[in-house]
Amino acid sequence: MPSRRAAGFSLAIGIVHAAGLLLVADSLEYSIGPSQYSFAGFLWRYGGLVVVATVPVWLAARFRLVTPVVALTLTTAYVLGMELTPPGPTFHDVAELERLAEPTGITVVENGLYIIRYMVNASVWTVGFLFVGLVEYVVRHAWTRLPSVPESIPWLSTPASRRRAIAIASSGGLLHAAVMVWYAARLGVTMSGGLEWLLYLFGAVGMWVLAAIPLYLLVRNRLVTPATLLTLFVLIDVHAAFTASVEDPHALYFGGWFLYLGVILVVAGIEYGLRRLDVYRRFASDV
Repeated sequence: MPSRRAAGFSLAIGIVHAAGLLLVADSLEYSIGPSQYSFAGFLWRYGGLVVVATVPVWLAARFRLVTPVVALTLTTAYVLGMELTPPGPTFHDVAELERLAEPTGITVVENGLYIIRYMVNASVWTVGFLFVGLVEYVVRHAWTRLPSVPESIPWLSTPASRRRAIAIASSGGLLHAAVMVWYAARLGVTMSGGLEWLLYLFGAVGMWVLAAIPLYLLVRNRLVTPATLLTLFVLIDVHAAFTASVEDPHALYFGGWFLYLGVILVVAGIEYGLRRLDVYRRFASDV
């Protein structure tokens, strides 16, 4: 599909996706009207629902990448399914839970808010869908038995040169770091002793490293499993936000990123070893 037509079609689907979810949220009596937010908050939330669908659809329409649309479809279906199947959302005043004599005006929702959390965290989901598409793109270039991408991206030919791979990995690392630092701030990830700035500096550097290394290995050496594992980490991390919990999985992901990096490096070493033994190449040719 031509570039302009693909962009217009993708944007239209993104708007329909956002409108549908917002209509369902309104029918469930969530406070999601424009008057509930500042102008910036309105753009972030409503625009996020548009972008999170527009990006995967554009990747499919422009480059025939299937997995981002599949991931988007499964996520949206999960969100709607959890909202529309029993038990539905139940609204309680905090006074009911604390057994207070008078209402506090503070409302707690049980068995709900999936659409709200999806809307607020749409930027994290978008990063996950982008990484899914990048992995598929490289795999379809590397494995000859899979259908190739009809229109290759000129600056993303693989295996990429070292300079090009560094540029792609650095850009992906910056995107991942920016979104994850914002996500940590939104969730209120803190550190005792008043050293939050040190935690966020450590986390920001780690988020860049955690994404840049597997992305470099993907586009430079065509090592698929490290970037695939990174993508799973991102999607599992943001999926955990659908259910409120005392434990915050993102705090571990953000502050303990070196643990995830260790797993990624081990997996990368295994895939590299299998490739050296020619096992990976024989498997790819059979696929």
